[in-house]
Amino acid sequence: DTNVPCSAATVLATFKRIKTLTDLGEGLEALSKCNRLEDEMGVVGSSFHSQAVAFCKSRLDQVKKVELEEGSGMARKAAISELESKLTYHERLINAFDILNNFESKDDLKDIVMDDDSGDLRSISSWASEALSWLIVASENDAASSRFVPAFPDTQKQNKKPLRFSHFARNCASKNKNKLPSGDNNAVYFTPIKRDRSPIIARIFRPLLRDIFVFKVVNSILTHLGIDGDFETLQLYFGEWLRSLPADAIKANMSGNWRPMVRWLHDMILNAYQRNRQDAQELDDASLEKVVRLESLLRFCNEIEDLPKAFFIAVICIDAVSTASLQIEEKTYGKITQMDSIQPWKILMRRLRVCLLVSLRLSGDVDSGGFNPMTVSSVSKPGTFSTYAWIAKDELTLSHENQVLMAMETAYLSSSEAFYPSTADGDTIAHKKAILQSCSNSARGSLRNPSGLTSDSLSPPLLFYLKDHGRCSNRLAAHRALILVGLWGQTPDNLLLLRRCVESLHILHENAVQFGLATLLEIWQSRIRPVFQSLMFGFGIADELSQEVFSSLIEDREWLSEFTIHARTVLGMILECTSGHPIEDTTNEDPFSEKSDMWPPLRECPILSSLVSKLRPAKLSSVKLHHIVTFTFEMTHDIDSIASAVPSFTRLFSVGSLFSEMPPIPKESIEQRRLIDQAIVERANKSSSNPVIDNFDCIKDVDLVGKAFGLDPKYTKTRYLIEIIRLGRDACINDLLGGSSAILMKPFFIEELVKILCARLNNIIASLKRTKQYRGVISRLDAEASNWVKEQAERNTSQKDDYTAVSLITTHTLILRLRSMTENDAFSDQINSLCLISEMLLKAVREQEQQRVLDV
Repeated sequence: DTNVPCSAATVLATFKRIKTLTDLGEGLEALSKCNRLEDEMGVVGSSFHSQAVAFCKSRLDQVKKVELEEGSGMARKAAISELESKLTYHERLINAFDILNNFESKDDLKDIVMDDDSGDLRSISSWASEALSWLIVASENDAASSRFVPAFPDTQKQNKKPLRFSHFARNCASKNKNKLPSGDNNAVYFTPIKRDRSPIIARIFRPLLRDIFVFKVVNSILTHLGIDGDFETLQLYFGEWLRSLPADAIKANMSGNWRPMVRWLHDMILNAYQRNRQDAQELDDASLEKVVRLESLLRFCNEIEDLPKAFFIAVICIDAVSTASLQIEEKTYGKITQMDSIQPWKILMRRLRVCLLVSLRLSGDVDSGGFNPMTVSSVSKPGTFSTYAWIAKDELTLSHENQVLMAMETAYLSSSEAFYPSTADGDTIAHKKAILQSCSNSARGSLRNPSGLTSDSLSPPLLFYLKDHGRCSNRLAAHRALILVGLWGQTPDNLLLLRRCVESLHILHENAVQFGLATLLEIWQSRIRPVFQSLMFGFGIADELSQEVFSSLIEDREWLSEFTIHARTVLGMILECTSGHPIEDTTNEDPFSEKSDMWPPLRECPILSSLVSKLRPAKLSSVKLHHIVTFTFEMTHDIDSIASAVPSFTRLFSVGSLFSEMPPIPKESIEQRRLIDQAIVERANKSSSNPVIDNFDCIKDVDLVGKAFGLDPKYTKTRYLIEIIRLGRDACINDLLGGSSAILMKPFFIEELVKILCARLNNIIASLKRTKQYRGVISRLDAEASNWVKEQAERNTSQKDDYTAVSLITTHTLILRLRSMTENDAFSDQINSLCLISEMLLKAVREQEQQRVLDV
C-alpha cells in the first residue's frame, strides 16, 4: 500500500520486475485481492489479473527450460511446484469469475421475481401442500417474529452491481489440506467464514432463479472452480443459499414443469452416479449412496432453526432424490432404491412437523432459558429441551386445575384417536388438518387466561400428539408448579397462581420422587423464602424482591395470611419428604421402558435433572424450625414473640439456612403448649361445620409442630376432640371417638370432659329452674352432687372457658360413653355422679312432658 500516484500499467510493470518464483506467487496473491486497482486505477473484471497470470506462466516456462538444461536443487523444484499450483488456482479463479461476470452483466441483476401462477397447484405433492400450509399458519403466529424471522423478510437485499474480481478473490481460498477425491489440490472454495461467503454463494446460484436458458451457468462456474466433484461441499453451499432466500422464492419451486432447484439437485445426483460408474475409486459405492440420499443437505436441514424454510427445502430435496434415485434404481437393478433413499427425508419432515406444531402451539416459547434454537437436531439431542415443559405449558393454557388436567392425561393416554405426528399416521389429510388447527391462535388460551377444556376435537392440545407423556404425570405436575410459581413471581398479588402451584406440588409430594423434593426446594428457595426473609428482617436483606411491589402486599393482612398458609404448606411437604420414607430416584414404574414410535421419545427431563443435580440435603432440624416459625407466624403474626421464643431466629430464612443444622428449641414450654392449643382451637372451629369428622387430617400440621415442641403425640388429638365436644359437636365425632380410645391421653381427656359436662349440666339445671313447671324436678336431685357440679362449672367459667349449650339427651349420651371408658378408673365416681344427675333430669323431664300431654 502506498500514497504514491500510480497506474495499472505501472503496477503491472513493477510486478514483472520480480525475480524469484516465490515472490511472484506472493505478488500474484496480493494483486488478486487488491481493490485499489478497481477503485482508483480503472481496472474492470479479470483482465488485469489475466495479464499477471500470463506473465507468471511465461516466467515459469523460462525457469523450467533452464532447469531442464542445467538441472536444479530441491529448493528450486519446490518453488516451481508451488508456483504451478498457484497458477492453476488463479486460472480457475479467473475462468469462474468471467462466467459469473458475463451472466451478471447481461442479467442486469434484476430483483427476484416470483410468479404466483408459475406452478400448477392442482398437481402439487402432499408434502409441498403441507409446506405451504405451514407457511400460512406460521405467518399469523408469534413464533414468526421470535423463531422464524428469516422466513418472513420485508425485502431481500439485492446487489445491483456486478461482483468485482477483488471481492471474489478475497472470499475464495484453496483447500490443499482437504484433498478432493479426484486428486485435484487446487480447487477453489469459498471462505470458511459463512458471513463472508454468503453474498458470493447467492450470486453463484442466482441463475437458478431465472429461466432455463441460464440454468447451466451454475454448473459451469462450479466446474471451473474445480469443486463440481465435491458433492458434500456443493450440498452445503446449495443449502446455505436456499436458507438465505425468502420463502416465496423457494415456494415457486413447489410445483410446475420447470423447477430449477429440484433439477439442479437431480443433475448433481446423476453426475455422482456417472462418476462412480467411470471410476469407483474416485467415488465409491458407499459415498454414492450418501450423495443419492443428499446426506449433507439432510444434516443441514436438521440444523435449520427457521422451521417453515426447512420444510420447504426438505420438499425440494425429497423431490430431487425421488426422481434421481428412481433412475438409479433401474440402472443398479435395485442396489440403490428409491424407497430407501427418500425414507430419511420423510423422517425429517415428520419431525419438522412436530417441531412446527410445538413452536406454533406455544407461540415460540419453547425454551425456558431462551438460548437454544429449536431445530430437529437440537430436539433430538437429550438434555436440550424438555418435552414435559412444553406439554405442561400447553396444559396451563387450557386449565389451571390439576384434577382436570390429570383426568385429561389419563384420557389421552388410552385414547384410540390420538396419534403421533412423527409417524405415517400424521400424513393423512384429516390428521394434518387437526395439527394445523391446533396451531391456530383463535383456538388457544394463554398461560394467565386459560381457554378451558372443550369437546372441540379439531384443535386438540399437545398431549394429544405426545400422549406417552400421560404416563409421567409427576413430571408434568412438577413443570406446572414451576411455571405457575414463575407467573406468580411476575404478579405476586395474584395468589390464585400460587395456590394452583401448591396444588401441583401436592401431586409430587404424594409420590415421593426425588425430583419432587428438588422442585419443592427450588420453589421455596427462589420464590417463597425471599418473601419471608424480607417479612422477618426487612427488605434490605433479600435483594431478590422489589420493595415497591411487596411492601404494600405484606401490609395487606388478607394477602399475608393466605401467602403464609401456602408457604407453611410447602414447608410441611418438605418436612414430610425429609423425615418420612426414603425418596426414590424415579417413580415406582419406569415410564421410559416401553417402546414407542413417538418423537421426541420419553426421556429424562433436563430441567428436573438439573434441579436434582444441585439438590442439597435439607437438614431436618432446620426444616422443622422453619416450619414451626412459619406456623406460629400464621397463628399470631407476632414477629417479636416468635423471635423471643426461638433463640436461633436470626439464622432463619437465609439462602443456606435450610441446609444448616439448627439447635433444638426448649421443649414443652408454657408458650409452646399455648400456641398448640390456640392452633387446635382454630382448626376445631373451622372443621366443626362438617357433618361428619372421621379423621385427624386437619390437625396433621399441628401434630408435626407438637412433636417438634416435644409434646406427646397423643396430646394434639386429645385436645382436638375436647375442642370439638366443647363446641357441642359430639355427634360429628361419634365414630372417630369410638376408634381413637387407644391414642388418647385418657386422664387428660376425661378430666377436661368432666369440666365440660359439669358446665353443660349446670346450664341445664339453671335453665330448668327458670321454668316453674320444672322446679320440682330440681328438688329431686342429690344436693351434694348438684353443688359439686355447680362448683366445677363456676370454676371453669371463671377461667373464661366457653361452652356451647347442648341438649340434655346429647349430654347424657356423652356421659354414658365416658362412663364406658372409665370403669375402675379414678374418675369413675365423678362420672357416676354425673350420670346419675343426667338420668334423673332426663327421667323427670320426660315424665313432666308426658303429664303435660295427658293434661292437654
